[in-house]
Amino acid sequence: MDHLLQDIRFGWRLLWRSPGFAIAAALALALGIGATTAIFSVLDRVVLRPLPYPDAERLTMVWEVNDGKGLSHERISPVNWACDSR
Repeated sequence: MDHLLQDIRFGWRLLWRSPGFAIAAALALALGIGATTAIFSVLDRVVLRPLPYPDAERLTMVWEVNDGKGLSHERISPVNWACDSR
């Protein structure tokens, strides 16, 4: 425990002698912690939590094939959906 207190005092003296480095180090830590928190928050909402719909595992995506453009997975247009569902 005594060595830990000596190390803390030594580190504090070094940071006190070079305030520019101390500010840069604190800013880098704050940016890293903030970025990590933001990324985790987004991943938590998008990937980890289930969708807020009943029977969310039954949701599907409807695609259409556009041979003119050579696309096999294009979002279906509302006009084509209305014509096909009659």
